[in-house]
Amino acid sequence: MHIQALVSADGILPLISSKHQLLIINLDSVPGGQLVNSPTAQSLKRCTKPMRTIMHKFILLLFLTFTNVLTYGQEKTHETEILIIGTIHSGNQQFNHKTLYRTLKKYNPDIILWEQSEPFEREFGLLTAHRLKIVKPTIEQLALQRYSSYKKNQIILGFDTVFTSKKKYLKTFPKLKQIYYDSLFNSNKSIPDSIIFADYTKKFNDYYNLVYNETLTRINKSDIIQTSRELKKYDEEHILPLGKKYISDSIIISNFQNEVKFWIARNTYMVKQIKSYVNQYEGKRIIILTGINHKYFLTDELLEDHNINIRLNELSDN
Repeated sequence: MHIQALVSADGILPLISSKHQLLIINLDSVPGGQLVNSPTAQSLKRCTKPMRTIMHKFILLLFLTFTNVLTYGQEKTHETEILIIGTIHSGNQQFNHKTLYRTLKKYNPDIILWEQSEPFEREFGLLTAHRLKIVKPTIEQLALQRYSSYKKNQIILGFDTVFTSKKKYLKTFPKLKQIYYDSLFNSNKSIPDSIIFADYTKKFNDYYNLVYNETLTRINKSDIIQTSRELKKYDEEHILPLGKKYISDSIIISNFQNEVKFWIARNTYMVKQIKSYVNQYEGKRIIILTGINHKYFLTDELLEDHNINIRLNELSDN
């Protein structure tokens, strides 16, 4: 950035660099002193004080302006790195809590967000109880139990909404959804509607067969996330209307409809919490541990918000 040189009674203000360097040349000190006692010099001296005051104010204004510009530029460069790791809470034959633990060590995040409403707290004897098959915690909890011992000061925060009973919900919801699908399957549908439902069923089964039998890295690839996105959209735009058309039990329909609405509300809350952490921990590396079906929603909403400065990273094989 360049500003043209300014000429004053005191001397020359050369162009100002971003380092705010300033050089003043006093004409009294000109070699030979020819100007010191001249009328011109005396006249210049009388003008020196007011002009010097004006110049100082001008310099101060320029300094503050450049400082603000530089500060703004620095703020804009504080990019927050985010890695969303979609998991299966129970793990599968290809990955478990040990896989997740190694992944956390590899990426060494500043902040970890896990799919709970509260910050993570260690539970005494959890790993031993798991080995003895006394309890069945999620692979996220097991991995964080071990990782928080490895990295003592790790910040691990929750970003999910509050459930009255999350465990009960996770057990009840799949059953209610299966009842809805079975009722729709057994209904007397038209041929076009039967084709729509058959296509959905195939995509649904193929998707879950894949995520329950592939590696952690594979299920986080963009094509898998796209399938998850399409299935959720299908639920709202096709499967729910088909149920209203062919299922006579209003309670079954209501349960499924409430779940569709709750899914959107819950994920919207998750995104809100994540954004608040992004603002709080600007410029940090954040890992988000969440169920694989949530990943598309979180990704889409974060990328659409241009008010946050983030870079979404991908889970790599190496």
